[in-house]
Amino acid sequence: MLRPFDPTLPLPPQAAGWDENLRFAYTEVDAFWLTRWTPETGWEPGRLYEHRGATLELSPGANVLYYGQGVFEGMKARRTRAGKIVLFRPRDNARRLRASAARLAMEPPPVDLFMEAVTAVVRANARWVPAPEKGSFYLRPVLIGTEPVLGVRPSQEYLFYVFGCPVGPYMGGDRLIVLSGVHRSAPYGTGAAKAAGNYAACLRPQKIARELGYVDALYLDAREDRYIEELTGANFFAILRDGTLVTPALGSILPGITRDSILTIAREAFGWIAVERKLSIDEVLSDAVEAFYVGTAAVLSPVTVIHYQGADHPIGDGKPGPRARMLRQALDEIQLQERPDPWGWVVEVA
Repeated sequence: MLRPFDPTLPLPPQAAGWDENLRFAYTEVDAFWLTRWTPETGWEPGRLYEHRGATLELSPGANVLYYGQGVFEGMKARRTRAGKIVLFRPRDNARRLRASAARLAMEPPPVDLFMEAVTAVVRANARWVPAPEKGSFYLRPVLIGTEPVLGVRPSQEYLFYVFGCPVGPYMGGDRLIVLSGVHRSAPYGTGAAKAAGNYAACLRPQKIARELGYVDALYLDAREDRYIEELTGANFFAILRDGTLVTPALGSILPGITRDSILTIAREAFGWIAVERKLSIDEVLSDAVEAFYVGTAAVLSPVTVIHYQGADHPIGDGKPGPRARMLRQALDEIQLQERPDPWGWVVEVA
């Protein structure tokens, strides 16, 4: 059931201490945004609806339930110490959603419609954006095929909606494991799209990894089972003994926005050599002095141990490294408007 959101009505009070010890978890706040597309109407004008108690009605034959036409984005709104609320590279998220939709033959929302949606959700839920030392407000733009379909074909109806939740840290562990016989994606597949089905294939490996005491699985390529690709929901980096920062090349992995930001900061702010190329697991274990993973949710977290072929292998001295800390601090300061942003990445919304 959907009820239009009326900003003139009194809002329920927030529970005392709502922003203490925030977890990375789904929470209903005040409002979310939704619109529909059909060939007859195109994208209808979107609007805000009450988030609490909201449910989406889908036909039992909805395309997304069987043929997997579902893509999404992840992004954050943050409150600066000056009290402003900002987004980080939101138009890049919009463009990536369009690229994911194109890969799955879906009707993508225009960039301006995407921006309207995320901005409206942040402003309507401004009271739920935590202070900078408390957490952030995670935004989830979603596009799904909703037409009842029996044969395999693209949907002719779509829902695009955006909701948000106040969140704390995500993942945060520093031990990874390479599991034998498990791959996330394959060349010429959908690995570069942020498609829901790509994550379904990672759930069991991630569960096994955590049961064994590791934060996540580290996936190798499906062709040679030799080159590092990424984690379940984060991109991988290594710093080699000669100081070069290396990350796996794009192709079958997600083109992470945090990944691109780290490469840019390393090259243009710090003057480091940063390259995108094939990166074998053997090279990392023998030559890396630091490693870390990055993503919107994970931000930047160090890797101190990689388990491979039956043994734990420490990275460098087995402790978080100084260069990873430098990159994390620079990214954080840019996002909070505490460091120059020559690339125009930060967008103020409130």
